[in-house]
Amino acid sequence: MYHTEGVDAIATITELRAETSELIDHVRKTKNGILIQKNNEPYAVLMDWEVYKKVKDRVDLASLGNEVTA
Repeated sequence: MYHTEGVDAIATITELRAETSELIDHVRKTKNGILIQKNNEPYAVLMDWEVYKKVKDRVDLASLGNEVTA
């Protein structure tokens, strides 16, 4: 995992596989998400459960998925 400007932390898929517990601990402690990259491209975000629930309460995530695929 490494840090970069504008994003709290970035990890590769390989790092996610090898350091899952450490990455989850980081997310839980900092309440900041970690951008997961695959082939040097943004792929997913690992985020704290409580933060996720707050986001979900404020945003209709299903409608976001439809906008991306439409």
